[in-house]
Amino acid sequence: MELAYGRGIFHRYAVTGRQALDVLDDLLDGMEARKALFAGQVRTVPISTDYPLEILEFDEIGALTKYTDRKTRDAITEKIALLTTQGRALGFTVRGYVQEPTKDTVPVRELFPRRICLRVTAKSHVSMVLGEHAYERGAWANRITESEAGVGYVWGEGIREPLRIRAGWVPDQVVKDLETFLMHPNQHHCAVMSRPSDNQEGLAA
Repeated sequence: MELAYGRGIFHRYAVTGRQALDVLDDLLDGMEARKALFAGQVRTVPISTDYPLEILEFDEIGALTKYTDRKTRDAITEKIALLTTQGRALGFTVRGYVQEPTKDTVPVRELFPRRICLRVTAKSHVSMVLGEHAYERGAWANRITESEAGVGYVWGEGIREPLRIRAGWVPDQVVKDLETFLMHPNQHHCAVMSRPSDNQEGLAA
């Protein structure tokens, strides 16, 4: 529902398993093309307008890596594994969002080198999301209260100790303004962001 609200922001958009496979195949084709072009020339593809950073927002990743038919599930898992293991140097990034952080739900969990854990109900979930010893190092995501929306911990590659963070709050209208701006770049737009009151809800980005 959240991504559909601002779907015009995205270049590609998928809902069903079949559509997701089409998007993944498109990204893999692009990745292979860059690999063939830059292999032996550079270690990391320079990001430019010709070769932009491709970001795949996968929400909810568990819905398609567990709660779908086996053939589709296996194909999606395989393609995500290819993108996460080969894509970074080529300018392809995968962001996966999940509510159930078990290995059974996300079999490629270990291929995400940097992770964020928002409020969880059990201490064991912290290690599932952030990795071994994260809780002992201070990532107490199970202690986050319901009133602390957007608060979480980030840990992984390049981060020595878990960091407590808070995601910015983005009003629904700002999402729509951004969508309109991207779909009609020649028009003039103005968006204003405000701080929410304690009982306001919105999108986090």
